[in-house]
Amino acid sequence: MRQSARVARFDDISRDGLNRVVAFLLTRTPLGFLVGWVARVPASVHTKLLVAFLVITGLFITMAGVSLQTISRTAEQSRKMHAAHERVEWSQQIDHTLARQMHYTALALLLRDEAAVARILRENNRFNDALARLEAAGTAEERDLIQQIRARQDGVMEAVADIANAIRDGRLDEATARLLGRQERAYQEIEALVGRLVEIENGQMTSLKEAVEEANFRSIFLTACFAALAIVLALLCGFIISWSCLLPLRKAQEFLGAVGAGDFGATITVQNRDEFGAQAARMNRMSAELRRLADQQHQAAASLRQLNAQLEQASRAKSEFLANMSHELRTPMNAILGFTEMMRDGLYCEIPPEMEEPLADIQTNGRHLLGLINDVLDLSKIEAGRMELAREEYLVHDVVESVRVSLRSLAVERGLEFAASLPADLPVAYGDAKRIRQCLMNLAGNALKFTRQGRVEIGVEQHGDELVYRVTDTGIGIPKEDLEKVFDEFRQVDATGAGGGTGLGLSISRKFIEMHGGRIWVDSELGVGSTFWFAVPVRVPVTA
Repeated sequence: MRQSARVARFDDISRDGLNRVVAFLLTRTPLGFLVGWVARVPASVHTKLLVAFLVITGLFITMAGVSLQTISRTAEQSRKMHAAHERVEWSQQIDHTLARQMHYTALALLLRDEAAVARILRENNRFNDALARLEAAGTAEERDLIQQIRARQDGVMEAVADIANAIRDGRLDEATARLLGRQERAYQEIEALVGRLVEIENGQMTSLKEAVEEANFRSIFLTACFAALAIVLALLCGFIISWSCLLPLRKAQEFLGAVGAGDFGATITVQNRDEFGAQAARMNRMSAELRRLADQQHQAAASLRQLNAQLEQASRAKSEFLANMSHELRTPMNAILGFTEMMRDGLYCEIPPEMEEPLADIQTNGRHLLGLINDVLDLSKIEAGRMELAREEYLVHDVVESVRVSLRSLAVERGLEFAASLPADLPVAYGDAKRIRQCLMNLAGNALKFTRQGRVEIGVEQHGDELVYRVTDTGIGIPKEDLEKVFDEFRQVDATGAGGGTGLGLSISRKFIEMHGGRIWVDSELGVGSTFWFAVPVRVPVTA
């Protein structure tokens, strides 16, 4: 992990250093002007990239042409160098042939043999042959020297002929001194001319060698310069083209960040007259449209807040009205039920048998109406914020048993098994036992109403710091599409409304459970039955 942190820190430092270098190049050097100029060129990014590619390609083609020309010149210099080598060899061969010819001449004078004269003639032929080849490839100065050598060589050949005649005539002793002197002077002159010729060829050879070396250096230098220029131009084009694209991208990123932060009035300004410029214009139009929509939304939100305030005020007024009305209705209804009960008990007079059933119906319907009024009163108090929990310690067994006793007669009347299942070691709970009992009454009462045969069971379990209550029945069940709606206000569990009631029981139960800091849910299968669950803390906090 430390190694990863060090690598990440090194990457951040490298990125910051690179950004500083780029910022310096764009603001303190002509590269910034070039980037802006390329961005303002009215052409597509594709065209700009293609032009940059063609420029670099043209430079490489030029470099290839110069390289080929340099190679051609180098080959020509090499050819001249080879020819110069041959001329030097020929000149050296002339010098060596001349030396052998002088040697054979001295040998002929010493041995007085015509065979030595024949060797002189062979060497003379070689001499003339090398001289002819050198003359054919030589310069004007060299040809002039060769003409002088030929003239001297003719004199040498005349002396050789005289030596051969003297040998045949037996007069060599008389002519030796004269012929030797003449031969020696001719050889000396020829040797001097040949030496000068060799010197000229060596000088040309040296000059040509220096020229070849200079040409090689020049070719290497030109190639290196073109390569460096191509690299610099490629880097320059890459930097200019890339940053002419990156700068609008960075501005677009900043623009989108501002818009994402909620600044719908942000705008983006770029120099580009290409796709990035067109994109910036579209983004500005988008920002203006977002700003217009945001203004409309703010106006709509203000209107909605005002309307919500009015609706909330109306809802509070409705809740106050219902609470007051329910309270006013409950008082006379209790009086009606009380007088009915006293009449049935014969406190005023003995009731005729034909009046007992109507009075029982009046009392039953009155109690039902009182229950409806109580539900409306509870809901109104909750919505008005006047409902508070009466927290106290209570025993879960007592709450469940009171519900079972209260609803036992209804279960017997409908021919249902009504049971309670809870462990004996449940702790003493803290909360509003009256509201918990009311929730169980609503759930168990609904279960008994909508179960035609089978059983209804109340169960309680402790899961950690929560008490989980369960009411299970074998009734008609609830369609899956209605499971999320059963806790809504004024909605019947049975879509037919056969169970009666206002449809407020489950809604009020959910509100009471949520006031305890709990939750309620249901599992059901149509035609099989339903199970309602709710969980509340064992110890309800004061803030719940």
